[in-house]
Amino acid sequence: MADLNETDGGNPIDHCETPPAGPPLLLGRSRSQPRAQGQPSPRTNAASNPSAIQEVWTQVKSGVKELLHAASEGLGLRAYVDPAYSETASGPVLLLGRRYSSLQDPLCRSDLQSRLWITYRHSFPPIANSAYTSDVGWGCMLRSGQMLLSNAFLLHFLGRDWTLEENKGEKWDEYVKIISWFLDSNSSPYSIHRIALIGVQFDKNIGEWFGPTTISQVLRILHESHQRETKFSIHVVSDGNLLLDELTATRTEDDGSNAVLILVPVRLGLDSLNPVYYPAIKHFFTMPSCVGIAGGRPNSSLYFTGVEGENHLTYMDPHLMRQTIDLKDPASYTPEDLETYHCPSIRVVPISTLDPSMVFGFYCRNEKEVTQFLEDAKKNLCSGSTPLFCIQDTAPNYQDADVLSDAESDF
Repeated sequence: MADLNETDGGNPIDHCETPPAGPPLLLGRSRSQPRAQGQPSPRTNAASNPSAIQEVWTQVKSGVKELLHAASEGLGLRAYVDPAYSETASGPVLLLGRRYSSLQDPLCRSDLQSRLWITYRHSFPPIANSAYTSDVGWGCMLRSGQMLLSNAFLLHFLGRDWTLEENKGEKWDEYVKIISWFLDSNSSPYSIHRIALIGVQFDKNIGEWFGPTTISQVLRILHESHQRETKFSIHVVSDGNLLLDELTATRTEDDGSNAVLILVPVRLGLDSLNPVYYPAIKHFFTMPSCVGIAGGRPNSSLYFTGVEGENHLTYMDPHLMRQTIDLKDPASYTPEDLETYHCPSIRVVPISTLDPSMVFGFYCRNEKEVTQFLEDAKKNLCSGSTPLFCIQDTAPNYQDADVLSDAESDF
């Protein structure tokens, strides 16, 4: 299934579909094994097996991308604005439905640094049916989607007032549980492994970049088998039309909860974000239901958490490669084990640099919050000649539409 909202985010090396002649070097990506006497060498096998050649070439590309990203991070090439801007910015901040006086407000910094930050990882167990042990160079939209969903879980289980300073007792247990769901293993319900594997159903090979529609649908599918534990549902809006009858059908009723995460993938322009959408995007961050945007700059997905001043958005960047965190008994984790899941710095980017493809996230705990969300969205996001998306009771019934005959259409 093609992603209509997708902007190709691949590195140019991703487009090298044919491996070079001859056996390429394996960049330390597989564990060496002793070879029995008389067993043919791996290089001989690769040379006679096209699929083996392609597998090795895939590993080479991944290794090269890791080196390139490590170099770019070290040189500071991912700084989208003056790094000093966030330290001197004095405008008001709207952060996931909360208002602060500035980025220097200690409460604002505590709030931002308490949100979950999920980045590239390396040295994790190979993704099933592949040799990938890192998502560097292709996993940024997958990681942005993880951030959106994980921070919705924080709202759902811990509440909007929770911060790291209150991370004790039962709250610590819930916090560790949420992070464990996203750890890099084939068994974690929302791991990079499972997201990549479900992406194959949407014509995305493992190692390919996702668009907003694909990541939304993949998260929905993964959540279906986990819904009884989370006790909320995920509803994905199709074609920019939120249909209220479908939303009602999606919401969970049998477990006594009807909380819902609404994902709205959209494309707001052709090659760049159309400025007519700026006011609605900025209003989005004032809404109590806001859980952020997964989108970004061209070829680079980010997770947006708020708006600063008039023209800048706060964000968390997944493009930082780190050692994977091993999956183990949740009771054995310490704060130091999980500190890399929080961003110590504040980053901002001009709204004008955003890619037009993105997914909005709205979390509503109950019927009252759903009603408030719909009233606010209809007034401030879905009105006028350029709405972010549309809200309708049901899908139009085109079978009942009058069709003019050739004679009737002649004037």
